[in-house]
Amino acid sequence: MTKRPPRGLLPAILSALPHLFPLLLCIALLMAAAVSEADAAEPPASGIPACHVGRSLLPDLEAKGEMAALETEAAQTPNGEGRLFRIERDGLAPSYLFGTMHLSDPRVLDLPDAADRALDGAAGVVIETTDVLDPARMGATLLTRADLTTLPAGRTLADVVGPEGMARVVPVLEARGTPAAAIARLQPWFVAAGLLMPECEAQRSEAGAKVLDVAIAERAKTSGKPLVGLETAAEQLEAMASMPLDLQADNLVASVELADRLPDLFETMIDLYLRGQIALIGPATERALPSGTDEATSVAVTQAFEDRVVHRRNGLMAERLQPFLGEGGRFVAVGALHLPGETGLVEALRRTGWTVTRAD
Repeated sequence: MTKRPPRGLLPAILSALPHLFPLLLCIALLMAAAVSEADAAEPPASGIPACHVGRSLLPDLEAKGEMAALETEAAQTPNGEGRLFRIERDGLAPSYLFGTMHLSDPRVLDLPDAADRALDGAAGVVIETTDVLDPARMGATLLTRADLTTLPAGRTLADVVGPEGMARVVPVLEARGTPAAAIARLQPWFVAAGLLMPECEAQRSEAGAKVLDVAIAERAKTSGKPLVGLETAAEQLEAMASMPLDLQADNLVASVELADRLPDLFETMIDLYLRGQIALIGPATERALPSGTDEATSVAVTQAFEDRVVHRRNGLMAERLQPFLGEGGRFVAVGALHLPGETGLVEALRRTGWTVTRAD
């Protein structure tokens, strides 16, 4: 029987999702392709309907008098505030580290003035992965690395999630035009990721809108700046697929239970991102969600997720950044979740001798 999703896991997953959005887009497209033509819903006669834009939950938390405690908790995270940091070393032109959300929301695309100037003046640009510029390549990665998206031979999603979990998952999938047979052999994380892509993001993407990282990369290419990536799409997939299957199962059931609340939760995260309160995203979204299992279980599973999707990648990014920063004058744009904390890029770069200061 599938356990109720632990409370602490959900904010970590929701916080990470915007920073894995390029993968989610490809996943959603492939999930749609898995549905037969006969089962696919007919498009509405009036065209694509307006998406459901949520509302930030921060005013509710403030009205309840809970924000002060949440801000105190977030303040314990090193470098928990700020989206732009200046990176310096004697003899080199300064570089800049900018935290992004991989979204196409116009508010997110509107760079702060300081970041805009830093990007204009940069000699080169570094993003998480240049694979994001080639959807066909990302799609091919998903298709060729079946070991990262499908279950081991002889196992089905029903085996992993259990009867109770499937009873919750299948109706939501079928309501979206995806029959249970289409996802029977897929890993739970893959199914969940397709469910969690914000509706507004999917519709803007279909209309040709670019997520922030792609917009930054295209701006670099247009101005003739060298552009490099720190990871491959395959490495990002490996991070997600490395989660134990029981944790993936909890994540999938949680995704279904949160479906109606996702617009508000994403709006809350965008609100905090625009304020530069990055470390507050986890505590604030957690407070907005219903309680789950005991605290010990919650902490254990959250740490497992963050270790695979955030901390390990932070170390790899920091290592791969060194030669590019050594050239001076680089504008580095990575998911904002990778900046704060003891393992975050700001502290990691300081430990390797760089002077890193907030610049926004």
